[in-house]
Amino acid sequence: MHSEYKTTRRVDFADTDMAGIVHFANFFRWMESVEHEFFRSFGVRVHEAKAFGFVRAHASCDYQRPARYDDELHVRLVVEKKTTKALHYRFEFSAAQEAGGAPEPLATGRLEVICVTRDTPGGPIRSTLIPPSIADQIEVAS
Repeated sequence: MHSEYKTTRRVDFADTDMAGIVHFANFFRWMESVEHEFFRSFGVRVHEAKAFGFVRAHASCDYQRPARYDDELHVRLVVEKKTTKALHYRFEFSAAQEAGGAPEPLATGRLEVICVTRDTPGGPIRSTLIPPSIADQIEVAS
């Protein structure tokens, strides 16, 4: 069972704004990217799924400190809640410290996703149960 996922990423120059810090919107892009990595870690490729998908019902991010070009970010996805049709994640972003110090908190994000399907390409979407092949592999973190 999977209840969390950890990864690291390097801040690229293109991720920063004129002040030299990461533009706030990039945290949302990274949350989605890490969510997809989480699914791939247990063999699910969400983008290729034809019968279902996950739409965003809520997204938020609170920022404690700026991230800067070339920082190494530690990102932790935690499954906070799971229902038959939805997943709620928390994302913890931190930056590595020099000389092996403790990671420094940067931001905390939250994402609520709803499983959906559509009967025809381009047709209306409707909520649906998370497929058992996925739901059975995900649990809420303790």
